Amino acid sequence: MQKARCIVVWLGPPSRRTTDMTGITIPKPAPPRLNVPPRVSAGVRVVPTVMVRADEDECPPARPRVSEDERLPALLISTIVHTTALLLLAFFSLPKASGRVNQLTARQGPSDSVLILETLDAEDEQRFDGNAALDQPVAVSIEISATSATTSFKVKEDKIEAVSSEMQQLLTGDESARVESLVRLPSGGGLARRTPDGRLEYGAKYGATRESEQAVEAALAWLAAHQRDNGSWSFNLELDPCNGACRHTKKKGSESPTPSTGATGLALLAFLGAGHTHHHDGPYRETVRRGIYFLRDIAGEAGSGLDWQQGSMYGHGIAVMAMSEALAMTSREQSGDADLHRLVSRGASFTCNAQHENGSWGYVPGSPGDMTLSAWQVLSLVAAKKNRVDIHTNTLADAKAFVLSTCKDGDFWFGYKGPPGEETTTAIGLALMLYLGQSTEYTPFYNALTDLANRGPKLSNVYHDYYATLALHHSRHHAWEKWNSKLRDHLVRTQATKGHEAGSWHFADPWGDIGGRLYTTAMCAMTLEVYYRYMPLYEKVDEFPL
Repeated sequence: MQKARCIVVWLGPPSRRTTDMTGITIPKPAPPRLNVPPRVSAGVRVVPTVMVRADEDECPPARPRVSEDERLPALLISTIVHTTALLLLAFFSLPKASGRVNQLTARQGPSDSVLILETLDAEDEQRFDGNAALDQPVAVSIEISATSATTSFKVKEDKIEAVSSEMQQLLTGDESARVESLVRLPSGGGLARRTPDGRLEYGAKYGATRESEQAVEAALAWLAAHQRDNGSWSFNLELDPCNGACRHTKKKGSESPTPSTGATGLALLAFLGAGHTHHHDGPYRETVRRGIYFLRDIAGEAGSGLDWQQGSMYGHGIAVMAMSEALAMTSREQSGDADLHRLVSRGASFTCNAQHENGSWGYVPGSPGDMTLSAWQVLSLVAAKKNRVDIHTNTLADAKAFVLSTCKDGDFWFGYKGPPGEETTTAIGLALMLYLGQSTEYTPFYNALTDLANRGPKLSNVYHDYYATLALHHSRHHAWEKWNSKLRDHLVRTQATKGHEAGSWHFADPWGDIGGRLYTTAMCAMTLEVYYRYMPLYEKVDEFPL
């Protein structure tokens, strides 16, 4: 009895084929192999092949022979199913490679048509993500409190409140408290007009004269002549390069520290206020550059940031303010910005951590302070924020709470550490409130500004007149012209014009005696630069401020 053939369909690589009497392709005998579908890789042309094996074992009884036309659909369906399975297997087994195209070529049956399938790799996002390295695990050590060799205060943590005190006042409808305590930094106060054209335009607009501008230039020449070899300035004029040629050096025997960082910061602020930077050509480019490099090199590393104290937070605050303004004025330049930004950021971090819990700053980090010392810290942090430097979220709010705590019943008559108020600390407090978002449309506050203007400048009290000038300029008070003409003309008349002191000022007052002629000269120069030194905080401007 003749045994029937058992037909096995197998998809495999091309082989030599013969044809039997049925017209079906039969491979020639080959060595035994495992009947496992081969792995398909990219770029390999795969041709499904039908193989018939003659098996000596018994197969199921042969069915009646069917015609070629009847068998064709079954073979076609089988070929399509297996080809599809093969394609799916190929897709899943394709190797992943970055930057190239995987290609799979398939052919079905004896047809000569070729179908090409392509897969594109997804973009490697890490190539474009500058923060990708931050996702990598690193070993870190965590300290409970970060300290430096000279400070022992703890690094503060930001306060996060579910409902802020300002929001509570909004909910309770306490209008007066709400206006006084909201901290919304005004968008004005930019430095965009510190240019030759800006000095001409805004000087004429707000009240500068040819004589006042000449006084500014004479003051800058005096300051440049008193810069020391290492790029610093000193309140002690008995040191080189002055060597005592100028009278009224800093007060001897005073317990108040007079750090060189504070003297250097004040001098730099005067140059920056007139538009002189270390990037742009000008007569004082090298002077400013050397001053900035001195502050950079003398900054002390502390666990909470960079420390410019040199014995007093006065020195630190003034130095941070000068570095912040230098950064703002060169923010569109490429070279040096990253280094300056790092210095300002770490200096501001030290300031935030040095704040006392009542919102003030003292001579020593973490100690309770006063209005005068706190003012420099606030102004330096506001300048840092204009450079998009992150500071503790509660720092300025706490500072505003301290300022308000020095006046009684919200009368805007500010004291040194608390009530009762004084004229000098009131001038400082009014300026700080403007910087901290106090609206001039609040009637009691505007009345306090009016009282300040009506009292007039002190003329010999530079500290009072400097902050009062800032307050009236930023608020664009209606009494500005009267105030400005009196103070401006007084400063022009009293500037020294002879000898080694030419271009400088000195007035006998408590603050002037402590800082001496260098302090007074820098403060008077900044007072005469007010027209273009800052854009007003509460006046609409046509361009985005620096």
